Amino acid sequence: MVSTFHGLELGKRGLAVAQTSISTTGHNIANANTPGYSRQQVNQASAPSLDVWASGSVNPSQLGQGSLVESITRVRDRFLDAQYRDQSSSAAEWSVRQETMGRIEVAIGEPSETGLRVSMDQLAAAWQDVANDPSSASAQAVLKERALAFTELAQSMDRSFGNITADLTLQQTAAVGEANGYLKEIAELNHSILKSGSNSNDLLDKRDMLVEKLSALMPIDVKANKNGVYDISTQNGKPLVTGIEQTGSIAVGEAVGGGKIGGIEEALKTVEAHQGNLAAVVEKFAEANGLNSAGSLFASGTPFTVQSLSVNTGAAYTALATLEEDSKAAQSDFRALVSQIGAQSQTAINGAANSEAALMATDNRRQSVTGISIDEEMANLIKYQHAYSAAARFVSTTDELLDTLINRMAR
Repeated sequence: MVSTFHGLELGKRGLAVAQTSISTTGHNIANANTPGYSRQQVNQASAPSLDVWASGSVNPSQLGQGSLVESITRVRDRFLDAQYRDQSSSAAEWSVRQETMGRIEVAIGEPSETGLRVSMDQLAAAWQDVANDPSSASAQAVLKERALAFTELAQSMDRSFGNITADLTLQQTAAVGEANGYLKEIAELNHSILKSGSNSNDLLDKRDMLVEKLSALMPIDVKANKNGVYDISTQNGKPLVTGIEQTGSIAVGEAVGGGKIGGIEEALKTVEAHQGNLAAVVEKFAEANGLNSAGSLFASGTPFTVQSLSVNTGAAYTALATLEEDSKAAQSDFRALVSQIGAQSQTAINGAANSEAALMATDNRRQSVTGISIDEEMANLIKYQHAYSAAARFVSTTDELLDTLINRMAR
């Protein structure tokens, strides 16, 4: 026999479910602009049914007992989350490449009317004047000034490369420290989530934000366990976070395969290579002018470095027989270097634009799932409000029935 107050219990449960749904909708609306917040939804389920025996029946019938709130969960798509992390690593790496190549282009300073190419041309022209009139003091003086200008410009460019390397090294150290800090925080959040339960939505959001920040620094593999914790490793399988423990860390200079840290590592190699290419051009051009020989224009230390290059200001300069040919070879090498840098810079620009576009497209798809739509939430609010009103009306109707049964039938 069904309890006389069964209807009140049904209505109470309906009110509770509707109230929880309204509160969750309000929570979503309040956090519409909160970074990292994931839309939450109320998961309803039918309450266990009640066996009711009808008169003369062999088997019981099932009488529903309303609905219950099973859980309040975040709306996430793990596939899109993983895709976003991969795109974030790629975009961060290309961004570093683009920025570095832009700085290298500034350091190389071409094309320019005051760059190294023009300085080399001017020096070659000054040599021609000396060759035409070796005894001309003015020609010798102009040649010396052109040589000094070339030397100062080459050394300034070399220092610019050194500054880029120093800045990248500082960025590398900071990024590695940042990554290790994220790993520690993720392990701590794993512990908090394990203690409070896998549906700790605010903690889960905070952890996902840290994982996304970490993925921008380096590519990672993320495995979600049944107990709600994340295991994180590098792409080559090195464990970083296992359960509630940080089981690994990243070292400066360690190959991580991408992200900002990987991009910096590759950028350092690129800067070193082009600084070496510049030094080779300068040395070749100096050798064309009889480097370290009697009466030569240039002198340097051994081994050659751009910073050790100097001009023999007291010498009477004598043009070498192969000067023009050797100088042109060095100038050709410099033009090739400028072209190579330009091509690499354009590749970096295209790569950064493409990866950023892919990241934005993935994020838009992800936000369509997990983001907050005020229009949708307002529609849900109206729906749950009507559900609450209907449940309240049901309680009122049940109350009237009980009033009739208890008060009026007793008369």
